[in-house]
Amino acid sequence: MQSQPGDVLATHSSTRDFTDEEAGRGSASAKLILFGEHVVLHGRPAISLPVPSLPVTATARRQPGPVVIESSAFDTEWRALAATSHLNASAVPRLAVSAVCEYLGLPDEGLLVTVDSSIPAGRGFGSSAASSAAIIAAVAKLAKRELDSDTMFALIQQSEAFAHGKASGVDARTVIGAGGPMWFQDGKTTPLRVADGRAVLVVADTGVSGSTRDAVAAVRRRLVALGADGADLLNRAGAITAAAAADLVAGRFAEVGSKMTATQEILALLGVSCFEIDNLVGAALEAGALGAKLSGGGLGGCVIALAADDSAAARLRAALSDAGAERCYTVGLGAAS
Repeated sequence: MQSQPGDVLATHSSTRDFTDEEAGRGSASAKLILFGEHVVLHGRPAISLPVPSLPVTATARRQPGPVVIESSAFDTEWRALAATSHLNASAVPRLAVSAVCEYLGLPDEGLLVTVDSSIPAGRGFGSSAASSAAIIAAVAKLAKRELDSDTMFALIQQSEAFAHGKASGVDARTVIGAGGPMWFQDGKTTPLRVADGRAVLVVADTGVSGSTRDAVAAVRRRLVALGADGADLLNRAGAITAAAAADLVAGRFAEVGSKMTATQEILALLGVSCFEIDNLVGAALEAGALGAKLSGGGLGGCVIALAADDSAAARLRAALSDAGAERCYTVGLGAAS
């Protein structure tokens, strides 16, 4: 979908203050995939994790004229993502506005939507799904409507399918999750109650924007070329994810790490790793990570490495920065506090 005639993509926020009665506000968070990238599109399970420390918020207000979507992120992150995905920078958030307006029976016009995102785009953090979720919630709040999680999921999926060609639903479910790892299969999520422990994730940004649409197509071609061997890879990845869920619940974090590395080997065979990912995975393992892998679509994006404790995480962050990571984050495995 392209923007409607007269729609405006702005890069600076309005200076006017609006009261609660005049504005609807929505929020969502980034996500990580711990296990199950790509294979989830072929019926296997996945484990994902909301990242509340990387939020996105949206505010919707009424104003005469066409829909206006404004965000400083459009000038940098979103335009970079649009360049890799061949989409207009405003196409996905604009579709989110249209989807919720159609569902609520509202005119698809007369709205000013301001998006404030801390989520880097094209890095496997689910930035498009989170922005869509925040926008949808904001417009609904403006209309004095509350949307349940299944309705939110369905509306976010409309934008995600457009952005990525085929969307598993992991992002759409996870960006509106309450916190903590989630088991995902067949469009549904179940919370995983992770055992107490000191293990944390270190997330390293390769600095390369990945295209989920391109990665999904690459995996599809690779599976066709592999034939029966491709089906074996899918089954192996699914079995690893199931075993990793049991390890998380039991607090067997060393085993979780080894399964992360095994999953990375499968993703590399499926063709979605790259030099930058391999470099950071290698640096993490050399620095003592319990395990490491890409997270998200691949072909760029982020690497996640499991550290035994905060001290190990600090060493991993230093090693990954030295190896060329553009940014590093530390993310807890438990539920958000």
